[in-house]
Amino acid sequence: MKIFAVWTAFSKTKAEDAAQRKRALNAILISLGVHLLLIIGAVTLTIVIITPKQKMMFEGKKSPSLPARKLEHAIRVKQMQKQTRKPQILQRLVTEAPSKVALPEMPEMTTPDVKNLRDTPLMNSRAGSIGGIGGGGGGAGRGLTGGMGYSDTKFFGENVRTRAMAICFDISTSMIEKGVIQDVISESAGMLEKMNAGTKFNYVVFVDGYDLFAPQMVYATQENKAAGLAWLDKVNKAFDAATQRFTDKSVDGQLNGQTGSTSFHALQQAVEMGADTIFLLTDEAPWLSTDSNMANAIPDHIQKVEEYVRSIERTTGRSVKIYPILYSPRERPGRNQFGVVSAEFHKTLARATGGRIRIIQREAPPPPAPAPAPAP
Repeated sequence: MKIFAVWTAFSKTKAEDAAQRKRALNAILISLGVHLLLIIGAVTLTIVIITPKQKMMFEGKKSPSLPARKLEHAIRVKQMQKQTRKPQILQRLVTEAPSKVALPEMPEMTTPDVKNLRDTPLMNSRAGSIGGIGGGGGGAGRGLTGGMGYSDTKFFGENVRTRAMAICFDISTSMIEKGVIQDVISESAGMLEKMNAGTKFNYVVFVDGYDLFAPQMVYATQENKAAGLAWLDKVNKAFDAATQRFTDKSVDGQLNGQTGSTSFHALQQAVEMGADTIFLLTDEAPWLSTDSNMANAIPDHIQKVEEYVRSIERTTGRSVKIYPILYSPRERPGRNQFGVVSAEFHKTLARATGGRIRIIQREAPPPPAPAPAPAP
C-alpha cells in the first residue's frame, strides 16, 4: 500500500510539472506573438507616416551649348555680309607740294560759356496775365526763386546777376519833381532787354504805403516786359505837376490816416515776393507820422526799418542785396541835416546786405513864377 501511494504521489507531481511547463511555454509564445505584432506595427507606422514623402523636382529647359551659339552667330554674320556691300576704297593722289590756290581762313568760332549754360532758363515759361493795381495778376508764386534762370543785367550803371529783381521807388512829390519816374523808365528799357524769360521782376512804388505793378513777381517774357513799361508810363502820366497830386486813383502809395516817406512796406513786399535783388530809389530817410507834421514822426521808425533789413537773411534763409539810389533831398527849414542822415542810413542798408549805394545829385526845378497881375 505504501509503495502504491508513493507511486501515485510521484505520478501526480510529474503531471503537475508538465502542466506548469506547458503554461510557461504558452505564456512565452503569447509574449513573442505580442512583441512581434508591436514590431510589425511600429515598422508600418514608420513607413507610412514618419518617412517623408519624396519631393517633386522640376527640370528646366537646358540652355543651348556654347558651340551652338557660336554656330548661330557665325551664320548671322555671313548673312549680314551678303546683304551689306563693302565700302570701296578709293585711291587718291596726295602731294606735299604747296598749292597755288589759297583757301580763306576759317572764321573764329566762339563756344558758349559752360557756366552760363548751367542757368539757362526754360524759354517756354509763361506768366499769367497782368491785371491792374490791386487786381488779379500774373506771376508764379511768392518766394520761389529757386530753379529760375539767372540774368546778368544793369540798372543805373550797376551790374547785377539776379533771379528775381524788384525796383522800389519813391513817388513822393519831391522825387517826382526830380524826375525819378523818367529815370526808372529809361533805365528799365535796357535792364529788361538783358533779362531772359526765366528771370522774374516787379515794380513797387511807395510814399508812406506801397503799390505794385503786379501782385506777384512775373517772368521777364516779352509780354510782361511791355506791360511793365506801360505801367511805368501810366504812373508818369498819373501825376499832375500843377496840383502835385495823382489824378489816376489806380496809382497809389499812400496809407490812410498817416503821412511820411518810408520804404518799409515796399521792402517787405519785395522780400515776401522772393526778390534777391532790390533797387531802392528815394531821397529821404524813412519817417512816418500820424499827421502832416514831421516833428510828430514816430521816433524809432528808422531803427525799425534797419532792424527788418538786418533780419531778412535770418528769417527767410535767403540772401537779398539792396542797392540804394539816393536822390539828394531838397533843403527845407530845420532839415538841413536830413540829407546826411539819409545818406548814412542807406549806406548802412547797403553794407548790411552786400549791395552798393549810389548818390545822384539832382535838385528839383524851381517852382514856376507867378503869373503877372492883370492890368487895371
